[in-house]
This record gives sequence, C-alpha cells and structure tokens, in this order.
Amino acid sequence: MMLDDIAEKTSNMAFDRRTVERFQDIEKLNESEKEHVFALLDAFLAKSKMQAILK
Repeated sequence: MMLDDIAEKTSNMAFDRRTVERFQDIEKLNESEKEHVFALLDAFLAKSKMQAILK
C-alpha cells in the first residue's frame, strides 16, 4: 500500500507534523524496508488491540 492510498482513505484525518514527516521518511524506503516497518507496526497495533480487549 502506498502512502497516497493511505492519504486518500484518511483524507478527513489530521496528522501532526512529526507523523507526516515519518510517513514521508517511510515512503523513501525501498519496498523490503517498508514491509519490515509495516510488519512491526502491524505487530504493535495487534498487541495494543489485544491488550485493550483483555482489560
């Protein structure tokens, strides 16, 4: 998924400058590096959601 796709789907959301800069930095990575970043992000988000359910 490209950041353009994310931007289109989240056009009503506002991101702070730091978040936008991180998205821009991720966009500069090669595809393999992006996959690693997204895998880590997915794992963290899944853990966070699971913890919220268990509370």
